Amino acid sequence: MKSNESLLKDVQDAIKWEPLLNAAEIGVTAQDGIVTLSGVVSTYAKKIQAENAVKKIAGVKVLIENLQVHF
Repeated sequence: MKSNESLLKDVQDAIKWEPLLNAAEIGVTAQDGIVTLSGVVSTYAKKIQAENAVKKIAGVKVLIENLQVHF
């Protein structure tokens, strides 16, 4: 199992590499394989892309998504 710090860094890096996403808009926490995304994004596509980026990371057991879409 990855450490919380390692998992957090992997998730943050994945979000930074997604072309539609602005990492400053999305808050990330990681605890024992449970990743929480929070914040406000401008489109539904960004919300889905953030979810998909996190789901691809080894060590993520559960994704709690608290992203809000504000147009």
